[in-house]
Amino acid sequence: MKKYAFLLFAIISLAGMLAISGCKKKDTYTVTFNANGGTGTMSAQTFTEGEAQALTRNAFTYDGYTFTGWNTVQGGSGATYTDGQTITATADMTLYAQWEKITSGQLNGHDWVDLGLPSGLLWATCNVGSTTPEGYGDYFAWGETAPKDTYNWSTYNYYDGSSVTKYTSSDNLTILEASDDAATANWGAGWRMPTADEMRELQDYCVVIWKEQNGVNGRLFTGPNGNSIFLPAAGYRLVSELYYAGSSGYYWSSSLYTDSPDYAWDLSFYSDYYSVYCNNRGCGHSVRPVCVSQN
Repeated sequence: MKKYAFLLFAIISLAGMLAISGCKKKDTYTVTFNANGGTGTMSAQTFTEGEAQALTRNAFTYDGYTFTGWNTVQGGSGATYTDGQTITATADMTLYAQWEKITSGQLNGHDWVDLGLPSGLLWATCNVGSTTPEGYGDYFAWGETAPKDTYNWSTYNYYDGSSVTKYTSSDNLTILEASDDAATANWGAGWRMPTADEMRELQDYCVVIWKEQNGVNGRLFTGPNGNSIFLPAAGYRLVSELYYAGSSGYYWSSSLYTDSPDYAWDLSFYSDYYSVYCNNRGCGHSVRPVCVSQN
């Protein structure tokens, strides 16, 4: 009888222990998502103790940046998690979105690069008419949108035989209209020729060196963020001849030289010199387009 009583007691005790154990409620933890400079909303996510679960996919955005993952520290020095990673939470935590600035891309099929300039302006990697950074590309008279065989006043669109007829002191136009901008006309909306001030920003904030790149002479402009563009020494065209190719470069801005409307501002350079200067509008110069942020 004692044997059966002991067995019954053991069974009851074991059942009690199992019941007590089965009633213990598991802890839950909350994971909160922080945009860390981005925009958008994400709901907090609940995790149950000991149960693995995938993190909610990122729904934040940040103009000009790409999402690279999550971190437990805002500045990125903590534990790192990938988007949608499966984790087992052991405590409440906040995950901060991590972002990387976009410094290159395309617009209308043409490449641009962010040099880290104060204005945020994006510069094309090639001249109009070229598909490589070293290619000379086409040549344009200022305010014209197509290359031609002869560059002089007699073939210039805005010359009547005695004086220029557009972009003068009488019409108060000092910046090329889109219809007269070779970058816009050839590469489409969003692209344009840089102003004289934007060319000055390029020369003032970049480290500029004379360089031979893939067998072509030119100037390398390296911006504050370490990215670069190469402007080949494409020379210029006058009448039907190409002058100084390989030894100098001339790049039109969109800005009129208002002291003398026969002239416009350009970026000129040689192996030992570079400056934003003015030049005769009828000459054929290179065009390096610019665009604003595409994000």
